Amino acid sequence: MRYVRVGAADELPAGGLKAVQVEDRDIVVVNVDGELFALDGRCPHQGGPLGRGRLEGGAVVCPWHAWKWDARTGRAIWPAVDWRAARYPVVVQDGDVLVRVA
Repeated sequence: MRYVRVGAADELPAGGLKAVQVEDRDIVVVNVDGELFALDGRCPHQGGPLGRGRLEGGAVVCPWHAWKWDARTGRAIWPAVDWRAARYPVVVQDGDVLVRVA
């Protein structure tokens, strides 16, 4: 596994959301109160582009059907189903945001 640079940390303020592509994966990186998290950029519900959604508290909201995904865990918040969006580990190193991919 390796980490891939997806941008500068100062480009993603608290409450911010950024769509990135790493190799063949769409990923959304979010800043929840100063902590960075990364989820699959496609909504598990019907493939909506989470990177075009919004961050509501600690939830990524899909722009297609308003499904909400916990940015920290990837679990569905609304509706209450036992689904998860894939998560990717994130680190900040020397001001760069790095996402771990397989």
